[in-house]
Amino acid sequence: MRSKLIVRSAFMMLVVGAFAATLSAQQVELYPYAGGFWPRHTNFHGMNGDMRNEGIYGLKVGAFLDQNVQLEGSFGYINHFESRIYPTTLDASMGIPSRTVYSVLYDVNGTWNFGQRQFMRARVSPYLTLGGGGLTAAVRHANSAMVAGNNFMIDATTGEVVPGTGQTIMMSDGDTFLTLNYGGGIKAMNLWGPVGLRADVRGRSLPNFYGKSMHWPELTGGLTFTWGER
Repeated sequence: MRSKLIVRSAFMMLVVGAFAATLSAQQVELYPYAGGFWPRHTNFHGMNGDMRNEGIYGLKVGAFLDQNVQLEGSFGYINHFESRIYPTTLDASMGIPSRTVYSVLYDVNGTWNFGQRQFMRARVSPYLTLGGGGLTAAVRHANSAMVAGNNFMIDATTGEVVPGTGQTIMMSDGDTFLTLNYGGGIKAMNLWGPVGLRADVRGRSLPNFYGKSMHWPELTGGLTFTWGER
């Protein structure tokens, strides 16, 4: 329930912010996108944490404040945001189930567009972007999911299964993390009326993911819908 309220609040903030930005905008862009991200190895105080590579899907709404500066709100959905290796096989054999976690991303970004060039009857514009926001996790059908550690281990002396002695890190339903993103891309606008194409490459950082930092590259692409004049 807590995660659902956070997600709804984040989405409403995006919608309200995007609408407010369009009131004084010269040009508005709508970018439904799909792509993927690849979390890097994360070390939790000696315990290896390996998050799944996964797809990301969402919507960006941008408004130009002048010829080059654009304010953009973003809302994304990740279908799986869980560890690929925890709980361990031993934990699973002892009745510790794996959990499915999805998450939502929401952020506000500033974008600098490097003007427009004509290419094959299309308006092409490269850009750089920088922003920040949050990521909220939601555990399906449970209150928490294991991110790192182990509940059980095999005693090296006796060979018996015993409780784990190390730290176990659990992701609770509704856990929210600060995210920073940075990157750029290119737009080919008005290929078919208001419809064009956009490709986006960026890095994303979670500076405090249970006391450690996490970074990943993020690649998305999709259609872009453009209205108004710059």
